[in-house]
Amino acid sequence: MEIDFTKKNISDHYDEKPLKKRKWDRWLYIAILLILLFSLLKWLISPWIFNYADGFLLQNQFDVKFANDIRVLEYKVKQGQTVRKGDTICIYELYSDTDMGKTFIQDSIKSIMDGQGSIEKGIALDNEIKTKDLIIQELTQRLAFWKKERIRKEKLVYLNYITPNELANVDRSIDDVNFQLQSLKAEVRVLKGQYGGLTENDNKRILLSQERNNILKKQRVFVSPVNGKIDRLRILEGQVCYKGEIVASIVHSGYFVRAYIELSDLDDFSENDIVAIKLPYGFNNTLKGKVKKIYYVSELKDITLMNKYMNDNQYGVVVDISPEDERTWQKVKVSNIPVKVRKLKFD
Repeated sequence: MEIDFTKKNISDHYDEKPLKKRKWDRWLYIAILLILLFSLLKWLISPWIFNYADGFLLQNQFDVKFANDIRVLEYKVKQGQTVRKGDTICIYELYSDTDMGKTFIQDSIKSIMDGQGSIEKGIALDNEIKTKDLIIQELTQRLAFWKKERIRKEKLVYLNYITPNELANVDRSIDDVNFQLQSLKAEVRVLKGQYGGLTENDNKRILLSQERNNILKKQRVFVSPVNGKIDRLRILEGQVCYKGEIVASIVHSGYFVRAYIELSDLDDFSENDIVAIKLPYGFNNTLKGKVKKIYYVSELKDITLMNKYMNDNQYGVVVDISPEDERTWQKVKVSNIPVKVRKLKFD
């Protein structure tokens, strides 16, 4: 048996092979930086190349509204139906917050109570008229006294016993008393007119109340003022539509854009200019349009178009933009949406 006593060196050090680094994360960082750099350059350079304007994509639309509260009784059309000018849209009646019969009873009770109040008011008016008549009698006597006094002092002036200034004081007293007298007589005439009209006013009040209820109960018809298609019936039959609310909308085929251009960009926009319109939905969904009309009167912008985080100019010049080609605008799915209008500065 052979034994090897040779000393062997044992070490903890060993050669480890370097792992290959993954490069995809580096490319990801580079891509993010490039995107940020491109966005920054676009934000800095775009204002030098393009003019921008904010606006709305609209459709030729007529909204049915009323100046009073109404109740829709029956529709003569359906949603999506084509109508012509003069076609009946709905039958309605004017609406009051209280029931008609209840209103009539309340008005009758109010008329009776007002009648009792009229009696009390008549007594008060009669007492006031009598009081003012007594004051008128007193002022009449005072006026007669001052007139006699003037005749007496006028003779004294001729005899140089008194100065003309004393006669002038008497004239002023006559004018003051006469003014008070005429004012009171005018007040009495007004009071007598009120006193005589109390009963007549009560009768008129009852007649007006009855007429009001008759007007509210009367059925009315609304006819279409334009040709188009019923887009949506917003109020159901039997429901109340309050003043200013939209009952239904009648739309025409075709869209247009109404935008606000800045006053500083006014010289860069002209009628018949070609512009691009960016829709707020879809990827790279852009339409081409043509400036149809520029209204050279500045108007207050729609509040939804104002930039709340910047000192945005509140006024702009309104422009109407029509499609350059109607067929290219068939992709539009919805109207009354905010859009961005863009135009080349050097076009």
